[in-house]
Amino acid sequence: MSDVIKLDKLPEKAIIPLRQHDGIACAPLVKKGDEVIFGQKLGDCEGSDLAYVHSPFCGTVASIELMPNPSGKRILSVVLTPSECAQSVDFVPEKNASPSRLIELIKEAGIVEYYEKPTYLALKPGKRVDTLLMNATFPLITHAYLNSLDKVLKGFKLMLEAGGISRGAIIVRADDKESIKAFKNATFEGKPLTVAPIIGKRHADYYFEDSEDEILVLAAGKVTYTPTMMNLLSADVMGRKIPLGHGPADEHIVVCGVKSAKAVYDAIYEGKPYLENAVTVTGAVNNPRSVFVRFGTPIKDVIEACGGYKGEPGKLIVNGSRGGVAVYTDEAPVVKNTTGIVVQTKDEVLRDEAGACIHCARCVDVCPMNLLPTRIASYSDLGRYEECEQLYAMNCIECGACAVVCPSKRHLVQLIRYSKLQINNMCAAEARGGD
Repeated sequence: MSDVIKLDKLPEKAIIPLRQHDGIACAPLVKKGDEVIFGQKLGDCEGSDLAYVHSPFCGTVASIELMPNPSGKRILSVVLTPSECAQSVDFVPEKNASPSRLIELIKEAGIVEYYEKPTYLALKPGKRVDTLLMNATFPLITHAYLNSLDKVLKGFKLMLEAGGISRGAIIVRADDKESIKAFKNATFEGKPLTVAPIIGKRHADYYFEDSEDEILVLAAGKVTYTPTMMNLLSADVMGRKIPLGHGPADEHIVVCGVKSAKAVYDAIYEGKPYLENAVTVTGAVNNPRSVFVRFGTPIKDVIEACGGYKGEPGKLIVNGSRGGVAVYTDEAPVVKNTTGIVVQTKDEVLRDEAGACIHCARCVDVCPMNLLPTRIASYSDLGRYEECEQLYAMNCIECGACAVVCPSKRHLVQLIRYSKLQINNMCAAEARGGD
């Protein structure tokens, strides 16, 4: 892939969703016709699970309406007509903030993890945490931040302080030579970073016991740990098996991303809210690359920055060709958890007809979470979501291995993902008292 670029060209229309995390949607603070400036808060939330939304552009509010979103849904969004303007809110750095103030600043900045959880909540899960893991196993995303590695490391340190966490491990792929070289050449607080492999039973604790370093870099296999694979990441790196139905915090682990570490640096050292991300564009485009994109920028503008479509596009997939979501329009915007865009031509799109399960159990054999994918998918197809929950559907990491080996071409991942959505809806209904 070519060098990383920054997309400075203003879009004709910016779509800024008022919900870009897995919690409560924000209420708009602006109305049609209002003029907004760079960094202005557009959405305010109430409750304990929130992520404020800020404007990455100057411009005029064209409307507030339901708009296309990379999640595949239509979400209430502030639609801006951007304008050339250098005006911004006052950005006030707070370099010597206390841990409690750091959490508040991270919250105010609207920083969200790649798995959609607000970062301030991830750092304070309400349980004792002894290790913060930075998931740097998305090589192209990590490469985009190597030029600002010192800021990423300082941001990671601030996250440790904010969460009251004593140590942190940065996890890279063992075959990501570019990132490993960059970390080996980097220094932190005047000392070189320790870079070590995860081999056999030599998990993170093994290296921390023999080191006084607060931060280590660990090379762990050749796996890219997607948002649904945090339990697997924690088990592979820490050697702590996480029971079904539980998460990393239950084993005293918190997971963050490279992008959020850089965003924390920007929030504390520069006073800026979370306004942009690095997004990788691969597949059928003329110039695949990583692009720094302001939130709200339509996907079509990002594609244009990569030289446009190569041939006639057949499918756009956001956040991974296996576990991602195929969007129905390139008008959908880049949002806080967008990591990548994959473009497929019409010839590359698989159109196999799904058949009946032949009970070969291949999906069971390859499932890294020891689940029964075909059984969960069948119950999901029948609308029996309670049974899906009892079979631990929520522990599916959506890696796609089951669908790859299925001779009947069943839509296993989609059915399991839908069951997880319905299980969450049932839990939310119960929390509201069955309304």
